[in-house]
Amino acid sequence: MSTIAEIEAAIEALPAEQKQELFLFLAARLRGTGQLPQPREFSGEQIEAWISDDEEGMRRFQGRR
Repeated sequence: MSTIAEIEAAIEALPAEQKQELFLFLAARLRGTGQLPQPREFSGEQIEAWISDDEEGMRRFQGRR
């Protein structure tokens, strides 16, 4: 395989388990090069606010209040 399109097509043909294995392999490689940022940490309050906001948006979308 020599092009991104060929690689993408080959990946699409993989079963889900092998796609996950490939993802973990690539993530480990990127982490080893220092190219990935450290995981971010969020407080419980931030997460609850995001969930509440999302639920309110869904209620508005569905026409409920």
